[in-house]
Amino acid sequence: MTVTREILRAYRGFGASMQRQIDSNPGEERLLVYLVMACFLYFIARVPELLKLSAAAATEEVSGMALFITNLVGSFFFAPLMFYALAALSRIVANLFGGQGNGAKSRLALFWSLLLVAPLALISTIIQTALPVEILAETLSLLMFLLFSFVWASTLSVAEGFKSPILTMSAIILTAFLLILGFRTVIMG
Repeated sequence: MTVTREILRAYRGFGASMQRQIDSNPGEERLLVYLVMACFLYFIARVPELLKLSAAAATEEVSGMALFITNLVGSFFFAPLMFYALAALSRIVANLFGGQGNGAKSRLALFWSLLLVAPLALISTIIQTALPVEILAETLSLLMFLLFSFVWASTLSVAEGFKSPILTMSAIILTAFLLILGFRTVIMG
């Protein structure tokens, strides 16, 4: 089955989709392809914003293209490294709570979730570009975060053998909230 068809099929049940992925016994190369595809789609989704920022940031000393290229490099080099680290961290935390998975399943859960939500990020960008209303952009961003949290919780629950994706989602949201709060505290002083 093609990846596009499997992504569409996944929206009938994220847990079942994850189980099909596990049953297909993907190698690390397929996990990396999922991650790179997701990073590419998220980069494409950010292009309108990057073009606006590039035009605004352009000065005589710095071209607006520098911001664009920096984000391109970040999307294809640093983002994958960050996602590998996040998958490892999720595996460690899941293990503390009795998770029965392994590193490969944790990576598959995260990378597959990123790929599943990426097309909706593109649709969200199209809507935000067509209707440039600040409250709409904030609402769509929150909805995308909640959707990603649910998808990742569903796939991670299957990968780790957890019974409730809702509890896993709650842990993901709480962790994200605490990280943001900690980051703001450190940065803002």
